[in-house]
Amino acid sequence: MWIAAAVGVLLLASTLYVLWAIKDLPDPSQNVLAAGDVMVLDRNGKLIEDWSPAGHYHVTLTLEQMGPYAAKGVLAAEDRNFYNHGALDPASIARAAWVDITSGGFNEGASTITQQLVKIQLLTPEKSFTRKVQEMVLAIALEQRYSKDQILGMYLNRVYFGHGAYGFGAAARTYFNKDAKDTTAAQAAFLAGIIQAPSAYDPVTHYDAARDRELYVLRGMVATGALSPAEAEKASNEDIKKELHIQATARQSKAPHFVDYVLTDLESMFGSAAIQQGGIVVRTTLDLGIQQNAQSAVSNGVRDLAGFNVNNSALLAADPRNGEVLAWVGSADYGNDSIGGQFDVVLSKRQPGSSFKPYVYEAALRDHKITWATILHDRLTDFGGYTPRDFDNGGMGDIKASTAILYSRNIPAVQVGKMEGMDNVIDLAHAMGIKSQLQPYLPTAIGAGDVTLYEHLQGYQTFANQSQRRGLPHVGRAEELPEHLELRLEPPDGEQDRDQRQRQGRHPGLLDHGLQPGHRDRRVGGQHGPERWRRTYPRLR
Repeated sequence: MWIAAAVGVLLLASTLYVLWAIKDLPDPSQNVLAAGDVMVLDRNGKLIEDWSPAGHYHVTLTLEQMGPYAAKGVLAAEDRNFYNHGALDPASIARAAWVDITSGGFNEGASTITQQLVKIQLLTPEKSFTRKVQEMVLAIALEQRYSKDQILGMYLNRVYFGHGAYGFGAAARTYFNKDAKDTTAAQAAFLAGIIQAPSAYDPVTHYDAARDRELYVLRGMVATGALSPAEAEKASNEDIKKELHIQATARQSKAPHFVDYVLTDLESMFGSAAIQQGGIVVRTTLDLGIQQNAQSAVSNGVRDLAGFNVNNSALLAADPRNGEVLAWVGSADYGNDSIGGQFDVVLSKRQPGSSFKPYVYEAALRDHKITWATILHDRLTDFGGYTPRDFDNGGMGDIKASTAILYSRNIPAVQVGKMEGMDNVIDLAHAMGIKSQLQPYLPTAIGAGDVTLYEHLQGYQTFANQSQRRGLPHVGRAEELPEHLELRLEPPDGEQDRDQRQRQGRHPGLLDHGLQPGHRDRRVGGQHGPERWRRTYPRLR
């Protein structure tokens, strides 16, 4: 008797929940952009950017008005069996469940377009079992109320494509400056590929990744019968890069490159629907006071060096004690298309030049290959066919290692790299934070390899923090606006460089000399192209 009563109560509760939930289902006849704010704050609670639908571009179209390729491209990218399954896709759910069980978390997506529409319109970006059940219930209700075409039309009019464009119509105008109905198969596939992660596949900053997604979508369009192999081959040869005419947005941000990086992180953790659905406050480690000074330093530096054909620069600053990012300037002017201002130089690989030399000396000092009193030979030397030169095409003769690094001499640095072995130098650089692949060639000793400013700062943070390597956390926590669940992003734990050789009993290196009294600060800088890399080092005697 009591079992029947419990079942009855459960059914009643379920029915009431469904009736309550479906009252907020979207209406395909409404020309409404349903998205909330993503407010990005600095460490003191000051607003960096309010990512709001206000000012974002939105055009409502019917499926027919979107042209012959829009829906087919999006289905190939997001849900190839949309018209053949119900609100849920059992095969995808089983696959995702297996991945989640074996990985111990919610890592694999299995959402149909109907479920994605529910995420965009109604639910929070939380990842949990309860949240997934809610999503499934609402998706089933949605498919009972509307046809597949209506659901697909709502999705295509609401999904976010990046650069302020909501819906396929706005995306076609924003990226290609044309009406949706006039987009080619290649252009539709390119736009469809962006949906999964608009920041990570932003063609301004990650064109190669966006291009790979386009090719993936074109293959999907062949698999679904939307294109013939010949048509897909023709589309894959279309020069999308030349066709892009991304329209400037009225974006107001005090640190746009930093916000782009934060949004990319949110996308990877919670999915692109979290960005569009909004209602999130992200509290970051950035300090707007330092950010303003950093922006001024970059702008003034570019202006002062304009006579040397310098038109762009970047700056990244972090607290060496904990690695927290304090300022992030990705270019001299985010809105300046003539310098590719939206491209983030902080994440772009450049040759670090002489600023790589400290890794060389530190490795050699640690391994007792040199001391600061070791005499090095600053004269033209043939290192097995490689003859490095300095700016003066000369040399200072026999000098101590401390003098060589003080004056940033190239030939002694190469000599030390050869003595230590470049494999060992690269191992140390990687352990301290450099992630880029470096070649064990002698030119690498004086900065011939390519690294990003982001990872280079990570390495220097390890120097400054007495061999304690920290990550570069930029988000303190992300929380939803009142009445929603709080989401926390924890900064990474501290790490120690290399195998953290025991500091007691080994020869003092750069880190130790930074603690010695009586040393005065001196800048040692390297330059490649328009970017200047700088680091403060002690004056050694």
